Amino acid sequence: MSFNHPFPPTRPSISITESANKITQLDLPELQWWPIVPSLGHHAMQATYEADTLELSAVTEIRATSLARIHNRDCVELAVRERAIREDWDVPGSPQLFYASLDEKETRWLGVVLQMDERKVLRTFKDQGFEADWGLGAGRKICDDGRYRPRPDGSYRTSDRKGIGAGTYDVTIGGRTFHCLRVWDTFGSPPSERRELAEAFIEESGRVVFYRQYRGRQMGPGDIDWAIKYPKNAMIVIDVCVYVHCNCTGRAHDLITNTAIGVDLPGLTF
Repeated sequence: MSFNHPFPPTRPSISITESANKITQLDLPELQWWPIVPSLGHHAMQATYEADTLELSAVTEIRATSLARIHNRDCVELAVRERAIREDWDVPGSPQLFYASLDEKETRWLGVVLQMDERKVLRTFKDQGFEADWGLGAGRKICDDGRYRPRPDGSYRTSDRKGIGAGTYDVTIGGRTFHCLRVWDTFGSPPSERRELAEAFIEESGRVVFYRQYRGRQMGPGDIDWAIKYPKNAMIVIDVCVYVHCNCTGRAHDLITNTAIGVDLPGLTF
């Protein structure tokens, strides 16, 4: 099977600078946090880069391929193909298909097909634990209402606000600059060192261009302290909770999208 993608083997240079030209609200039609609009005909790619070496690890393609129904709900089927670039890239249980819907107010996860050992397993919104793993409805309106408030030492405290926006930044990826709302998503929970944090930079038209995952320093099995294991990784401190830049693989990765490098995808496939 042919393989063609637009991403360079080494991650483009990235600079992130806070902007005084504030974005207080935007519309995000994409699934949180997969860079695809769940509407028939949409096509997206994202590249995963090692944060330390900047080398390309994997490329993921997502296509909205057909209309579908899950438990009598209309939706679209999203085909997911992941191509490993590094030989050591292996994420057990990687999704094969998504089922999701989009309306004027929200995107909604309805089902996920996972590869589990030799079996393909369909999980839907009616299964126990589905919402905790994938969420159900996510409102398209993303706002910065002052929930995250900076402290003089560079950490943040939360207010009683509910928005997940966390400041406005100009993000330069290679030679392209995007005016972005930064998002910190704690997935509906208060800040906790035993849970994860998603950081996304969304440009004004509503597409994610840059994404990172963080683990609470005490998240996961055993007595691992991620801040001690990865002292040089980027860290975010919210309400005294320390989040360390690393994801489910136990390593730190940077994800950039085809939007970030200004590539129109029709004709690209693998």
